[in-house]
Amino acid sequence: MIIATPADQDLCLAPELAVLAALEVTLVVTAQTLNIAHTEILAPGTLPTAAAADTQIAAQIIHQASRLVATINRYRLALAGIPTPPP
Repeated sequence: MIIATPADQDLCLAPELAVLAALEVTLVVTAQTLNIAHTEILAPGTLPTAAAADTQIAAQIIHQASRLVATINRYRLALAGIPTPPP
């Protein structure tokens, strides 16, 4: 995954992009780490309900992190004036 870092002129207009870029990197690294720690999450199909509680929660964190990364990207596009579809 390539994460866009804001340019100086972007930060002058929207300084919140700095924190959002840091949050995005944190979310992506967290999801990757949880996927490595819980390889059964990457298996095809749905997560079995018999999976350990920590694995189920890890899967939820990964899902929510993915949604938040998508929301951050939509915000970035909205700042640029690019129409974005609803989530």
